[in-house]
Amino acid sequence: MNDAAERAVRIRLLTEAARTMLAAGADPDETARELLRRTDSPISAIKAIADGAGLSLADAKWVVHRNLAPRTREAAEELWSELIDAVARAGQRTHEPEPMRSDSSG
Repeated sequence: MNDAAERAVRIRLLTEAARTMLAAGADPDETARELLRRTDSPISAIKAIADGAGLSLADAKWVVHRNLAPRTREAAEELWSELIDAVARAGQRTHEPEPMRSDSSG
């Protein structure tokens, strides 16, 4: 089994656990804490919470992130902030007008 297939199986198992917990009355935060105990991949936990609770990935990200250990949460939020800034800068570069060129042929 390749890495992608293993990851898909792991997420499917986490999603099943999330659905079971939610059906038993656990809230998304309790579910996220348990999934984070079962995996060292916050990304897998985000996907499982999204699929298991019917949340958007953005909403599931916030549920998982607020349940990370404090140092991990701070590092993750810093990374997200840097990614958002990089995307914004890239977007600005694609929308900047071309500099005016002087026509030297005349």
